[in-house]
Amino acid sequence: MPQLSMHPSIVKNLVGQSRQCCAQTLSGQGIDSIAFGHWLAIPSQQLLLIFRHQECVAIDTYPLAA
Repeated sequence: MPQLSMHPSIVKNLVGQSRQCCAQTLSGQGIDSIAFGHWLAIPSQQLLLIFRHQECVAIDTYPLAA
């Protein structure tokens, strides 16, 4: 499956948004995400959205496991 590329403005706009809003935005762009704990993972982009009090406070990258 080809690697998707999110437009940088989409990523920047997720910070400060609610978990539900982030999930809806990603879904609307056809990007799958996995919710767990205080994070929302975007496997296709190797990104991790970090939430505090249901608000996205940071976006980090993670390596693929071997």
